Order: sequence, then structure tokens, then C-alpha cells
Amino acid sequence: MNPSAPITPSAFPALPDPAGESWPLELQMLPPGPLTSAELAQQVSPSLVRRHYHRIWHGMYRREDQSDGLEIRSRALAKTFPDGVLRGRSAALMWGDDSAPEDAPPEIWLPATRRTRQGRVYRYGAMPGHAITEVDGVRVTTPLRTCRDLAMDLEFEDAVVSTERLCAMVAELPAQLRAAAEHPSGRGARDFEQVVRACDPRSVSAMSSRARMVLADAGCGDFGHGHQVRLGRNMVELPLADPVARCAVFTSPPPAPASAVSTSASVRSGTSSQAGDTESLRARRDRASARHQSRLQGAGWTVIIVREQARGAATLLPRPGTVPDIGPAGVPRRAAGLLAARWPATEIRLPAHGEAASDPHGLWGSPW
Repeated sequence: MNPSAPITPSAFPALPDPAGESWPLELQMLPPGPLTSAELAQQVSPSLVRRHYHRIWHGMYRREDQSDGLEIRSRALAKTFPDGVLRGRSAALMWGDDSAPEDAPPEIWLPATRRTRQGRVYRYGAMPGHAITEVDGVRVTTPLRTCRDLAMDLEFEDAVVSTERLCAMVAELPAQLRAAAEHPSGRGARDFEQVVRACDPRSVSAMSSRARMVLADAGCGDFGHGHQVRLGRNMVELPLADPVARCAVFTSPPPAPASAVSTSASVRSGTSSQAGDTESLRARRDRASARHQSRLQGAGWTVIIVREQARGAATLLPRPGTVPDIGPAGVPRRAAGLLAARWPATEIRLPAHGEAASDPHGLWGSPW
């Protein structure tokens, strides 16, 4: 078989997918997008192109099992302009930020002006060489430059959340941010400094970050990430907690649709068996979280569970201002009320008074 000849249709068997989808083998053998029209013409026969490829925009295509989201469009934009540099949301996604909306427009910095296209963001201006690097063969801004761009472009809450997600992915970024914020300069320096000061690199998820910011903006308690308690023989790190008020906040994002799970797994991981492994890991984490919540209640803690089901369009927090200070009394119930105003499915679970309360810090021992 000539390796340079286009792939043509043939009787390929169908491969079952554990997630419920069934993609034919011929689809899995086709090259994934983004692909230009010229690349498709060289590699795939016209009949297969019509059956298995969808247009991203003029001259750029994706395979039908690839989600038409920010990642594929960012890669397509980088392929369209090889001399450009992905920035903003697109760069953050390439660095591992999982908080970016799928429908966010891809962003790129270009060395020269181009005709504006709907659904794409072009930026110009100074871009020093030390602010450019590569991720997976794509030119992107460095994590530090990406955070600075996000601080200028996004709403305050979104900028803080995205910066914290990048801190979770890039180990050296928190130190770089602190050093840069100590000597702010240039356009957007004040916004950048405010975002850095509001960041907590110990955040474990975007939802935990948003919940912390809601509570901090209202001056409710002293909630933070990374607090550890002893449950039985194990030390457990709580996603968000106020140890003085003995209140812990857990976040529970909604499950992804089955089609999205199977598509994401097949495209990103390459095999459907890995998708099943991911679902199994998520289920084990959910069970462990439920056990921790129950034991915390028995230890005299109030547990708040925030579920990501916002009522309509969420109102993002403004830049920080002066908020009233309150003591620890009544913090759990007030925190639950504040979180429920943003996420109506929020649930509060009071301490289990009928059980013997242990000391989660391990000072008095534990009955478990």
C-alpha cells in the first residue's frame, strides 16, 4: 500500500465503546483535526471527508468525533497563523486550565494586523521573545505572561480562577507571580497585582476557588484551601474550610454528558478503555469524599456541598473592596446562604450530634 495515497472507504468493522458510543474503525484510522483543505485532499478520499469531517471555518476541518470547542479552534488558529502566538484563554487551556468555557473564542497574538473574523480574537502590540514558548508543538505565551493577559482581559473572578488553575499545573508559577506582583509595572499592572493578591495556589478546583471568593467578598469567616484534618489513621486535606468555625465546603460539579465524555476520552486519551478508567477513578474519589463528609459530621463539623447548577447567568464578583468583618458565630449557616444564592442546589449538613465528636486535628485521638 502506498503510504502517501489518500485513505479510501472499505468494509471496516465497528469497535464497541464502553461509554456507549460505537465509532467505526475507519474513523479511528483517519487523521484527526485540525486539518487544512490541502492536507485533507492529500490524506483522505473525498467520500470519507464528506462522511467524517466537519468544517471549523473556511479551509479548516475537524474529525466528527472531535468536540468543536476552544481547544480544537485554538489549534486551528495556530495552524492558520504559524507566526502567531496563542494567548489569553487559548494559552491558559494549553497549559492545563480547565476553567475556560468551551464556547470561548480562540485568541492569538499576531505580528501584523489581519482582517477581523467573527469568533476569533486577534491581538497586536509588543510581545517580547522571553514571553513566548511552545506547548505540544504550538507557540503560546508563557504561564506568567498568560496570567498577566488574563488579568487585563477577564472579569476579576474569572481571572483569579484561571490563574489559580494555572498555578495548579505549573509548579514554579506561584513564586513567579509573587515576584512580579512585588514590582508591578506597565499597562494593566494594578489589575494584575489585585489578581495575584487574591489568588490561593492551593485551590483544588475552579468551583472551590469561586466558592472561596464568594465567601471572602461577603466577609464570611476565614475560609481557605489546604487545611488538613485527621480522620482515622489518615490525614485528609479539605478542599475549602474554616477550621475556627468547623465548617468544610465541598464542591460537586455536574456530570458531563455521556457523548462529551466518550468524545473527550477518545480524542485526548486515544482509547475508550482509558475513558472507563477515568470514570472509575472519578467514582472512587466521589466515594472517598462522601466518607470524609460523613466522618467530619461525626466530628462536629458542618459540611456544605455546592453543586454547580447556577440560576441563570452567574453574577461575577467585582474587584475587591471593603467588606464588613464578622466573627465565627453563625458562619456555617451564613456561608450556606451565601453559596445557595449563587448555586441554588447547595446543601448544608449539620454536625451529627448523636455521635461522639472526635478531634479532627488528632489531639484527642479518633474513634475510627
